[in-house]
Amino acid sequence: TFPDYEKLIPTSWGTKATIDLAGMVQATRAASIFARDGSGIIRVIVNPGDGDASGVVKVISRAEEVGSNENELDAGVDGDETKVAFNSKFLMDVLNVLSGKEVVLETTTPSSPGVFRSANHEGYTHVVMPMFVQW
Repeated sequence: TFPDYEKLIPTSWGTKATIDLAGMVQATRAASIFARDGSGIIRVIVNPGDGDASGVVKVISRAEEVGSNENELDAGVDGDETKVAFNSKFLMDVLNVLSGKEVVLETTTPSSPGVFRSANHEGYTHVVMPMFVQW
């Protein structure tokens, strides 16, 4: 029988960010160049906005010998500030198959899976397991 994959998909989230898909693809592509020399790790920091200000998603990668890359994207953020790290290849894989203008990232803690959803396609869900890093 086929495994019950729905048990792997978190049913609740502590942070939900709605991000411009084209901007996220561009930021992740740039970060993945630096991530090649740093174990393929891309760090994503989600900050809710203060008052009327919109939230921010930071996409960061570091390479010891090359330097670092950091991009800030405006985002609609519900919930708390969170940090999560992903493998650059897995993150690019999900972003490359999404269509539409926005991507939704739902997560709870740095050790919980990131759930990516298309803002245009209600039934599409992609789960990416996090990488454990020192922040």
